[in-house]
This record gives sequence, C-alpha cells and structure tokens, in this order.
Amino acid sequence: MKRAIWVLLMCLILGLGQSGTAPAAAVDQGPLEELKYRLSLGIWEDVARVHLRLTQVEPGRYRAEFAGAAQGAWRLLSRWLPESYETEMALEAGRLKPLIYREKFQAKGQNITKEYRFNYSQGLLEIWRGVDQRKPVKEWQIPLKEPVYDPLTLFYNLRLGAFGPLAGGQTLKVALIPTPETRVMTINLGPETAQGRKVMLTIKTQDVEAEDGPYFLFCTPERVPRLAWVRVVSFAKLSGQLLNPGEVMKNGLPPAPRVSLHEGEKR
Repeated sequence: MKRAIWVLLMCLILGLGQSGTAPAAAVDQGPLEELKYRLSLGIWEDVARVHLRLTQVEPGRYRAEFAGAAQGAWRLLSRWLPESYETEMALEAGRLKPLIYREKFQAKGQNITKEYRFNYSQGLLEIWRGVDQRKPVKEWQIPLKEPVYDPLTLFYNLRLGAFGPLAGGQTLKVALIPTPETRVMTINLGPETAQGRKVMLTIKTQDVEAEDGPYFLFCTPERVPRLAWVRVVSFAKLSGQLLNPGEVMKNGLPPAPRVSLHEGEKR
C-alpha cells in the first residue's frame, strides 16, 4: 500500500490553475476541505479509498492529513494496508512552511512512524523513526536548505499561488524532502482540456540518478486533481478519481498575497 498511496499522493499534490487561494483567517471547528478519492488498479475498480483533509489548528497554523485503506479482498494482502501522511504547517509571508511531516505505515509486521522535523532556528532537518509503540529515535540529520517541501505542503502552496502564476507550457522544478538523497520534482503543465488542465510530473533522485514517473493528472478549475494515474506494471495502471467534486472549496478563502519565486525554484 505504501507504494500505491505514495504514487497517488504525488499525483494529487498538483492542483494547478490561475490565481491561488489562502486558508481562511478564522479558526474552523471542522475541516476546511476534505477531498475523497477512489483508487483503481487495472480492471479492479475499487481497491482502496483515500482522503485528503485540511484543518486549521490555530490562526496561521494548519494540519493536512492524507490517509488510505484497502477495500474488499485487497485487505487480505499485506501490501494493501491502511497508511497515513500528515503535516503541520505555518503560514508566513504568503507561503506555508512545513513544521513536522509524518508518515505512518506497516513494514514486515511492524507499525512504523517516520517524522521529518524542520528545525529552522538551527538550520537542520531531523529524521526520527519509531517502531510500534516505542519512543522515536533520531536516525539522521542534514542541513536544512530552504525551500524544501513535503508533498502535502507543496500541494497547498500551489493552491496559495506561492510559486507565482502558472500556465500551460511552463515547467516548474521544486525540491522535495530528501531521503536522504536529494530529490527534485519536475512539473510540466499541459493544455486545458475538456477534462481539466493536463499535467505531467517526474521525480528525480539526483545522487543516484534514479527517476520515478511519469505521473499524469487532470485538474478541476479549483486546482484540484479530478483524475490521476501512473502505470505501475506493464499490464495495468493505478488511478485515482475524485468522488466529491461538489465539496471542493470554491468560496470563503481570501486571495493570498502575491509572492515571488523562492530561491532555488526554477521556472
């Protein structure tokens, strides 16, 4: 499940359109938005359900949660298990800065929690790992070179318009959190179609010359992926379809201040 959910998550972060929107200023008791998707694999139309939820925990601070679970007989397979991804973000100077990014998954019968802690005061990115109920321990740390994003923070920054106006034919390169190898996502914006804005992305791990993708998606006018897919084996593709387009945020979010590109991001 980890591979499948990560692939879909990589696709879902690219809600691209014209001008962006910012999170609401007042604290909301419920989620600001919850996107629901159905995953299909080849001829199997409902192998998993996932959702992406955004809540405001206090003024200027937000939590995004992405979780998925296998459906039906797929639950019997060890690779199709519930997983979750979560990030806490602070809104500063027109962009969201990640504070803590967590991945929770199962591996070899163990419940694993991995935390990426952004220590801005000391300029460090710390990676902590916990197994089952044991206290997390620090695995490694590297210098924090801003800007760098987890996929959830990247998704909402794109919707904020933090990378400036984006149009068909443009290419955007963004640094992702390292693993610890350096990773860069390349986003190629295609034309507007009847299904929405067509987008293709690839992820390159520079230190080992490895590349993932390409991944494809179509986005709604609200900059939310309607359909995302990637070929995972020679005979089938993994795809995600938005189930609740009528619940996508449309109003009530004030426009974000226009900001310039951050150093290290190329268009």
